[in-house]
Order: sequence, then structure tokens, then C-alpha cells
Amino acid sequence: MRITIKEGGEVLVTIPRRLPKYFAHRFVESKKDWIVEMQAKAKSRPQKILAHYSAKDFKEHKESALVLIENRIAHFNKFYKFEISKVVVRNQKTRWGSCSGKKILNFNYKLVFLPLPLADYIVVHELCHLSQMNHGPKFWALVAQQIPDYKERRRQIRLY
Repeated sequence: MRITIKEGGEVLVTIPRRLPKYFAHRFVESKKDWIVEMQAKAKSRPQKILAHYSAKDFKEHKESALVLIENRIAHFNKFYKFEISKVVVRNQKTRWGSCSGKKILNFNYKLVFLPLPLADYIVVHELCHLSQMNHGPKFWALVAQQIPDYKERRRQIRLY
């Protein structure tokens, strides 16, 4: 059994299919104090960008996000000179970006709502995966060549 407190304080209880519901009720009741405490924390945190916006917002902002992302890729790739096969803008709920083994860079359209230094960090992060498909020391050394304060930006992005 698992209890998840979602953004805004919503409680989600996950139980195995065959488990009688009264077990879940007892489990939730036993965790009531913890739930109330976590709900208060969740409600006091600012809402994250990744959790907001609708399909309509995606349609409205997809093109401007693509322009921003392609401009920032062009800027940073003057330095890195990595081969890119494709850039895709998506409406993702949990990721800012990703890189495939086929050299496809995927970005969340919500980058357009971030401060530029944070969007730059995400672009450079994904660009560097074209060379290093991991988060090892060589990867972070590549990121640091263009974003020396990447640790601070990485910390800041978690607030969004």
C-alpha cells in the first residue's frame, strides 16, 4: 500500500487489487497525522510549472517554445558542435527534456515559461547527452564548460 500527497494536497492511496478496502481504510487512518502534515507542506509550496497548463496552452505556446529552444541550441552548439538528428517539443508532465540514442532532443514546451538561465541549463544538459548518455563526471564537465554554475541552476529548476 502507498499514500501519495499530490501537489495542492490531494491524497492518493494505492492498494493491491485483491486487498480488501477496509485494510486501506485502516492504513490511511493509522497515517492520518502524517497525511495532515504532508498536506499542509504541499499546500504551502508554490505550484510547479510542470503541473500546470492544458492542451490548449500547449497549442498556443508550442511554436514559441520551439523557436526559443532552437535558438538556444544554435547558440550553445556553436561551442559543442554535436550532431543532432531532430528537435521535438512535447507537452510532458514530469520532464523538462530528454535525449535519445538516435540523437533526438525532446523538450517540454513549458521551458518558455522559465527564466532564460534555467532554460539554458536544460538545453545544455540535453545537448551534452549527445556526447555522454549518462550523468557521470565527463557529462558534468561538458555541462560546466558552458554553464559553470550548473549545480545552482539544477537546484533552482527543482523549484519549478
